[in-house]
Amino acid sequence: MESGFDLTRILLGEEETATFVFYLEVIFRTVIMYLYTIFLSRMVGQGGVGQIGPFEFVLVIAIGSAAGDPMFYPEIGLLQGILVITVVIVLHRFTTFILNRHKKLERKLEGAPLLVVDDGRIVDKALGSGTLTERELFALLRVEGVRDTGEVEHAYFEPNGRLSVFRYPVTKQKKERVTLPG
Repeated sequence: MESGFDLTRILLGEEETATFVFYLEVIFRTVIMYLYTIFLSRMVGQGGVGQIGPFEFVLVIAIGSAAGDPMFYPEIGLLQGILVITVVIVLHRFTTFILNRHKKLERKLEGAPLLVVDDGRIVDKALGSGTLTERELFALLRVEGVRDTGEVEHAYFEPNGRLSVFRYPVTKQKKERVTLPG
């Protein structure tokens, strides 16, 4: 192993990986991992991803990994990391471009709002989908200042992990299920 500051190795990686064919392989691997990670993030559901959509989730993971690997592993050149980040950003922009033009595909990939409270009652079927538990729903309702589900005309669990709450006027509110713990 050579000692010292080798700028060529730092930029391109080890000699056996500093080939045009390997860079094409890096692009291919990046596309496959991008698509697979989007698929997995959709399988996890809205709650698992949190406050961002599945595409943004994948973007954060991919860029974080691509930026970190060349910093820690001397066999991975900076150019390889830069290439991966560039391909991920291009894929993200391309995906956004396509989804903006095909709303049905966007709804299928990004997900649709899920009705979780209807007329003050919890929609058990929605909670049974594995996306959201009753405990999580009650916590989200409390964040919105809801003490009882009877205050809520409709509540939707959004694809970004947030809850949209439409309340009844005070005169129409009723007692259904208390959301407070204990």
